[in-house]
Parts: sequence; C-alpha cells; structure tokens
Amino acid sequence: MIDTSKQKIYNYDVLVIGGGLAGLSSARQLKSAGVSVAVLEARDRIGGRLFSQRLDTGHTIDLGAQFIGDAQRRISALVDEVGLTRISPNTTGYNCFLLAPGAEPIFKSGDRLPLSVLSQLDVLVGMWRFEQKLESFQSNMDMLDTISANEFVNKFILTQTPRDFVAAYAEGEMCTSLYGISAYEFLDQLKSTGGSDGEADSAQWYLAEGTQPLAEYIADKLGTSLILSSPVSKIHQCDDCVTVDTATGIYRARQLIVAVPPQLYGSIGLLPQLPDYRRNVIAGFECGHVIKTMLVFESPWWRDTGASGRGLAIGGILNAAVDSSPADNSLGILTVFSTASSARRLGSQSEEYRIASILKYIQSLSDVSVPKPVFARSIDWNADPYSLGGYASRRGIGGWCQATDLFARVGRIHFAGTETATEWRSFMEGALQSADRAVDDVLDELRSCSLD
Repeated sequence: MIDTSKQKIYNYDVLVIGGGLAGLSSARQLKSAGVSVAVLEARDRIGGRLFSQRLDTGHTIDLGAQFIGDAQRRISALVDEVGLTRISPNTTGYNCFLLAPGAEPIFKSGDRLPLSVLSQLDVLVGMWRFEQKLESFQSNMDMLDTISANEFVNKFILTQTPRDFVAAYAEGEMCTSLYGISAYEFLDQLKSTGGSDGEADSAQWYLAEGTQPLAEYIADKLGTSLILSSPVSKIHQCDDCVTVDTATGIYRARQLIVAVPPQLYGSIGLLPQLPDYRRNVIAGFECGHVIKTMLVFESPWWRDTGASGRGLAIGGILNAAVDSSPADNSLGILTVFSTASSARRLGSQSEEYRIASILKYIQSLSDVSVPKPVFARSIDWNADPYSLGGYASRRGIGGWCQATDLFARVGRIHFAGTETATEWRSFMEGALQSADRAVDDVLDELRSCSLD
C-alpha cells in the first residue's frame, strides 16, 4: 500500500497513463498543441509492447512489435520521419507447412497453401464470403456476437483441412482461440485492417534498427514530461479534475488518457470509474497469448537448403516462422511465433526450455543439422506484468452487445491503445490511430472548458 498522505502533488493539463506507442504519441501531440502533459509509465523503459535488443554484432532484434505494411500510413510516416531502414522479409525458396503435430512437413514455393484444387477453391470461396460479410456485419451484431468465431468459420469453410488452415492463420494473427471470441469480434478485426488483403499485407517489412527507435524518438521530444518507474495505483475524479496516485507522487490534471491494455485497468484502479456493464466486459476480455522467439545464427543457413525460412504449423509449439535477417545476410535471424494454444503449451516453461524445444522442432523438419544459434531470446508477453498479453486483447463472446461504447469517454477519462482503435486494431498503426482520436477528444474538452 502506497502512503499518499505526504506525497507531493503535481499539476498538469493532461495526464497520460502508459508509455507505449499510443501514450507517447498522445503526449507528443498534446505538447505540440501547447498543453502541459505528463506520461506515467510503470516500467523503467519506454515502448510498452515495442521492445528491441541490440546485439554485440551491432544488429538489432525486435522482441515485441516488428512488422509493418505500406498501407499503415501513420506508422510508415513515423518511420520516414525518424529515418529508419526498411527490410523486406525473404520470400525466395520453399515454405514449410505442417498440417498436424507429428505430420510430415510439406514444402511448397509461392503463396498457395498445400491443398488440393478443391480445398483451395473451398478457401477462396470462404474468404470471398467473409469479405462480403464485411459490408453488412455491423447491422447484425445481435446474432454475430453470440456465436464463436470458430462456429462462424465452419459455416463458410466446408472441409476440415482448409478450416484448420484458416483457423491457424486467424489465431496466429489474433493471438487467441477462435472459440473464445465472437464472429463479430473476428469480422470487426478484419474490417479494421481493410479486409483479408490488408491483413495479408501487414508484414511487408521490418526495420534494420528495430522498432524501439520509434518510441525513443518521440520520448526525446517529451523530455521531463516522461516519468518512468511510476506505476499507477488509483484514479479518482471530481467535478474539476482527475487525480492519479503513483509510486512517485500524486498527479492532478484536467483530463486523463489511459493508454494501457484493458487487462491492466484493474491494477491501475480504473475499474471503479466505469459503469457496471463496462466493467463486466473488461472482466471477460480474452488476453492475446503470444511467445516470440528470436533465433540468431551466423548465417541464414536455411537458404542453402532451398528454404525461405517461412512456415505455418497447425497444432504444434509454434505457429509461424519468418526470415528476418539483415539485408546484407551478415546474420541469419529467424522470427518464430507461438500464439494462442501454442503459446499456452510453452507459457509455463522457462525461456531456455522454450528455445531448446523450438530448435528441436525446427531440426525435426530438416535433413541437415541445425547449427547452434549465436544468440537467442524467447519472450512470453503474458508473463510481462505490464502487458499481460499481446499483440492485443479482445472482447469475449457477447462483449460487443454488452458495451458498444466500451472505450467512450468517462467524465474526464479518455482511452487510447491499439485495442481501442477502429483502424488496424492490434497493430502499431492502430496504436497511433487511437492516439489521434484521444488527442482530438481531449483538445475539444479543453477548448470547451476554456469557453465556459
């Protein structure tokens, strides 16, 4: 329990809770508008679910958010402003597919799934029907929010193997089981990316310098407005201000932006400020399950075997792999994702065990000996107390019907973060879009108050 009786009180126009991309971007815009602002970040670092590590070789790996698409205009513009270097993932060579745990791997070049002609047609027709639904699903919330996304997929994909592939891809993108979210949540996510084509183009490149410089660039512009190691324990409102209790002091402001994942609302003392129906939806949120493992080798050895480094697996300890080596191939870097049920299988294990298990899994797919990595990390984002999941959390079944206004302003409290975005939700682009919206709302409120 923090004793606040003797703590100093700091006054600002606006407070921002969370030093991730959404919080930092919100604060930057507010400061540019001449508003006094403070960002309260619980960690001793900035970036939130952006987390890069520089290697002894001078290269950088991303242990958190990494991939970006050209259609994501805000994050693309920020990359250009900072002056970072884009690298396209390697696609030359065959991709590896596993249809089930223990199954023989299937190697195939190009973007097509290793399916029969009829099964490929089943997927194409099913995806076309999904796209058609995007035009009208919002008018059918009462039905679509009561059935699981898995049930919905099964209505449109007729045969089992194509169903498994679509479900594996969707769970990999959403980081949660399709049994735990509704068809409406599934379609709303797809809509936010501009449909399946947008989703497919969301990983067109990564950054040689990693994504952390994006956060550092914004943080440099905030200066002393950024307060680290300052976890929030309580939020309370009165008629003319909102007050936030932290380990570093008490902060008071005219407006507040909460830019942390919804699963953290309880730990920061926000839930008492919300109406009951919104608290109930937050309590039922499905945290995204993701473990990201980075394997660094002396060279991209898999290319010598004819492999691209890309893979998709169903039901194993990993879901997908991508070659994210430097442009000059001076190292070989495999980015491996374990999401949803795969992440749950590995989540209780140590980092060393996860790395060893994934290397053993990769070895089972290759006739050549897999070299020992020169460096490896495996991050379980559900074990991070200030994230409790990634890439994003999601409403449970019925959550949309219960609270369509889940992230609407409550008094002087506004909401940001990729979970609150209406464009590119669960992506870095979504975090920036949410910041734009929150800042517009806050500035409107400040102007309105100044005219009273």
